[in-house]
Amino acid sequence: MAVVAVVAAAGLALSGCASSNDSGNTGSGAKGLQTVNVGIVQLSIFAPIYIAEAKGYFKDEGIKLNLQNVKSGQDAIPLASSGKLDVVAAGFAAGMFSAVQTGLDIKVVGSMGVSDDSDEPASALIVSKKEHDNGTITSVKDLKGKRIGALGGGGATSAFYVSMALKEAGLSNKDVTFVQLSSPDIPTAIKNGSIDGAFVSAPFWSNAVNDGTAVKLWQTPAGTSGTGVIYGGKFVKSKLAQPFFNAMVRASADLQGDKKYSDENMKIIAKATDQTVESLKAVPLYSWLPNLAPLPDQLADMEKVWIDAKAIQYTTPLKPSTYVDTTFADNAKTK
Repeated sequence: MAVVAVVAAAGLALSGCASSNDSGNTGSGAKGLQTVNVGIVQLSIFAPIYIAEAKGYFKDEGIKLNLQNVKSGQDAIPLASSGKLDVVAAGFAAGMFSAVQTGLDIKVVGSMGVSDDSDEPASALIVSKKEHDNGTITSVKDLKGKRIGALGGGGATSAFYVSMALKEAGLSNKDVTFVQLSSPDIPTAIKNGSIDGAFVSAPFWSNAVNDGTAVKLWQTPAGTSGTGVIYGGKFVKSKLAQPFFNAMVRASADLQGDKKYSDENMKIIAKATDQTVESLKAVPLYSWLPNLAPLPDQLADMEKVWIDAKAIQYTTPLKPSTYVDTTFADNAKTK
């Protein structure tokens, strides 16, 4: 698996990775395979791409992947719009909607990890055990006026999940203060009182609960997704766009139910994300929709949350058709 780092910077050049101007071809690869340039956040939530690459599903579709690690979708979206990347697999953030509103040419074509109803979710909203035990925070409504840690801050996917919890309690993101923190820093920040709670993924939330730092207050409803697959405008029109999606859907079939925990899958995901199999097995994985369909209604809800929170500057919501294309999921075929 060829993986190179992508550094988001002004005037970034991806040497040897630029797509062809012909929307039907993205460059010749080995043995006649066509190269597709994919910017990906190196996380297990994007397992369908790693599984499809390792098991040869992309190759079966005539595709050779050029995987390039990116820090966030925010970094990669301009590269997809310009054609320097064909595909982006990342979380959705306020900046994505701002990019579309200002004319960048991208489409959300699929979802990635979705939450399930497990008691051990892949991510959770946790709060200080000290504040919970003394009665300060015993329910979501008690978060009003509190400081909440979130990877990426108030304009990122984590903040959208928090908004879902707050809405259930009659609150909004305006009622809390978001503190931008990396996931590893969140347990320490809760312990020292810098924040009152956080929305964070495993193993960080589960470790904080297990060591007595925090308690789990809320988890996302089953079927919720804040991540997905974005095609650049040129790639949407490419003859490889559907085959690329077909390969991912074929991999998704390998990840349904307990099949996702097979030894083969665990080894592939661990290698792709620079983890050990043991550490990967120690945390819950997300689930994936069989056809990896995008979720326009959830994306519209995200946009509204960030408009209300002034995380994006425009005030009139975009039509979902402006930034979502369900065609590839609708037409996806497996082998």
